[in-house]
Order: sequence, then structure tokens, then C-alpha cells
Amino acid sequence: MGSAVLLTAGLASASAPVIGIASSQTGVTLDNAKVSGNASVFDGSTLQTEGYSRIHLNNGTRLDLSAGSRATVYSNHISLERGMGEIQNAGGFEVDTKTLKIRGAEAGSIARVKVADNNKMVYVTALNAPVNVLNRDGLLVARVAPGLPLSFIPQAAGATVFENTGCVLQKSGAAILVDETGNQVFELRGMDLRKVIGSHVKISGSIDSSAKTTAEGATQVVKVSKADITKKGGCASVATKVKATTSAAGLAAGAAGAGAAGAAGAGAAAGAAGAAGAGAAAGAGAAAGAAAAGAAGAAAAAGVSGAVIAGVGAAAAAAGLGAAAATGAIGGSNSP
Repeated sequence: MGSAVLLTAGLASASAPVIGIASSQTGVTLDNAKVSGNASVFDGSTLQTEGYSRIHLNNGTRLDLSAGSRATVYSNHISLERGMGEIQNAGGFEVDTKTLKIRGAEAGSIARVKVADNNKMVYVTALNAPVNVLNRDGLLVARVAPGLPLSFIPQAAGATVFENTGCVLQKSGAAILVDETGNQVFELRGMDLRKVIGSHVKISGSIDSSAKTTAEGATQVVKVSKADITKKGGCASVATKVKATTSAAGLAAGAAGAGAAGAAGAGAAAGAAGAAGAGAAAGAGAAAGAAAAGAAGAAAAAGVSGAVIAGVGAAAAAAGLGAAAATGAIGGSNSP
């Protein structure tokens, strides 16, 4: 490994506690000081790697950084600005990059995270156990399964624009979108989606971070502004997987029926009251008038029943990892 260099002073973060040791054969810039061999890592230290480097934290977490990476390391998380890192999590450790937070779902899980060279995409690979990807608000965006890497487009601060494609299904009276990977489920609101249920659809809209989801498995709510069918049908297997259905029954139709029944009931009650108060003939007339009003109310209710459909949207755009750098092992990651 070469001669050991232990840095204890002259660093920007020297007053912070030591949280681990960094090792590099080819050199690493640690808090603006270029070192080789071993160096102490302080809470908040910034590392820039020239070649493969490994960090052993005192809490048992192991961090491997590829050449050309830049990251700031803390006792409970690492902020990855560029390059690629592989993290073996001892439990509770987090990778922050752009607006995403990546956490192992289990202690001992290994996650590989790569920031694309253009800084517009983040690739996440789970190597031995599921990895959770959350947005800036801590809401689950996706769970990455081993062998099924995903890519994400982080949103700029304050951005709420949503666009994703997948199967639109009905689940427990709510419209949901299951993305093309089958790993992300979003609940959809704001449009009558009965005609697209069961098909592959491109959904556009905005994220409603204040709304709570009602469909099990959904992560965020999206207010839909546009829904374009990209492929008719073909969603039966996806529906089975997420325990949903390709039938629109139970969405707007159920609400309309409830509205009609309520209006008719109100009309009948008003008619009965009128009959009791004004005598048989007048009561009959009042009942007829009230019944007509009830029918009008029913029609009005039926007309608006499909205006809102429950749903959730997420900011992540998922796709398979094509880059060998994101799917292959980090150079030197098997070295001690």
C-alpha cells in the first residue's frame, strides 16, 4: 500500500472528529492536501480521487470511490458530487447526490451509485440486497432490486414537473401508474383516466408533495395534465404483480352512482315532506317536483363524478443501466 501518511493537522476539518481512514495507492486530494497511502478522514472531509480509493469508517461502513470522483464524507452519509461510489452499509448510512437520497434497505447491503458525466442522470445498482431511493423530502421514489439497476433524473430545487411512462391501472378505487421497470408506483389525480386504464400511457403533470397517497405501494401524488396512450393494452401481468386491475370499474363510475343515489334520496325525502305538510294532492305535486329536482341533482352529480381520480407521481425516470461503468465492478474494489 506504500508508506502510510497520517494527517492530523493542516486540514480544513482538522477540528472535527476523525471518522475513518482513507487508503489510496495512486493518490487522493483530501481537504486540499494531496496524499498517498493512508490518511485520517474527518467529519466533513472532501475527497478528490486520482485513482481507486477506499474509505473505512469507524461505524463499519466501507466506501469505494472510482478515479475522478469527488465527495464529502460525514459520519452518517456521503455527498457524492461526481464519479462513482460503492457503499457497503453497516446500517443507516446514506448516499446523497443531487436531490436524491440512497439508502440500503438492509444492514450489509451494497449499493453502487454513479453520477453521469453530464450531471443530469444518477445510476443506482443494488448488488446484494434492495436499495431505497428517496427524494429531497424523504419520500420513497423507488426500491432498486438486485440485478435491476435504475437511472434517475434528479429534479432541480422547487421543480414539480412530472413525466413518466408505464401501465395505468386501477387499484382500490384509485388510478395508478406503474413505470416500465415495474418498480415504481404512482397515484394519479386530476383527470378522468377511465379510457386509458389497462394501457401503456405517457403521463405528464406536476407533483403534489402536500397530498397523501391512498393506493397501497404508491409514493407520491401527481396532478395529471395529459395522458397519451403509447401502447393499447398489454398490462395484465403488471396488474397481477401489483395487485391491481385493468378494469376502470370502481373509479368514476362508483362516484357517479353514489352521487345519483344521494340526489334521488334527497328528492324522495323532500317529496315525502311536502306531501305530509300540504295534503294528498299538494303533497303529490311537491313529491313530483322534488323528484324532478332529485333527478337533476343526480345528473349533475353524474356529470362531475369523474373529475378527480386519486393518484401519485414521482420525479424519477427509470431505465436499465447501459453503461459498463455503472454495471461493472469499480476498478480495484476487490483489493483489501
